[in-house]
Amino acid sequence: MPGKVALVAWDKCRVKECADGICIAARACTRRLLNQEAPYETPLPHPNLCRGCGDCMRACPHGAIQIVAM
Repeated sequence: MPGKVALVAWDKCRVKECADGICIAARACTRRLLNQEAPYETPLPHPNLCRGCGDCMRACPHGAIQIVAM
């Protein structure tokens, strides 16, 4: 059965505008599945674990995250 997953639009992500380079959307992920390796790096979702709840999408002030069907 297809599920949903978060995808980051690299061209819209402006993590440099987030406080201290820490992605606001990554902080909003209650399951901690949207990770940054370091401050100012673009966050990456864990597609095998992400349920597509949309918390990160709603938190991103730049609209860089979308939830898509797999």
